Amino acid sequence: MEAEDIFNQIEEGILDILARIDDGDETALVDLKKIKRYIAELNDMLGVVDENDDIESIKEKFDELSKKFDEFLMAVVKVVG
Repeated sequence: MEAEDIFNQIEEGILDILARIDDGDETALVDLKKIKRYIAELNDMLGVVDENDDIESIKEKFDELSKKFDEFLMAVVKVVG
């Protein structure tokens, strides 16, 4: 899956949740809060990459980031269903 496809999927999922909120779906707010938590965790992970990293240290960090991102995508898929 290409990065653009992933970003499009995330955008569609968030827009779907926002539409559900507009329709009065109370569970959509809970879903939005879950996504917010995952995005915050991903942001924290990206913050650990600095200029002194080499390819191996970045690979290790991105492997961990990949796991977190997979959790995020699974949450989006589960929420959007």
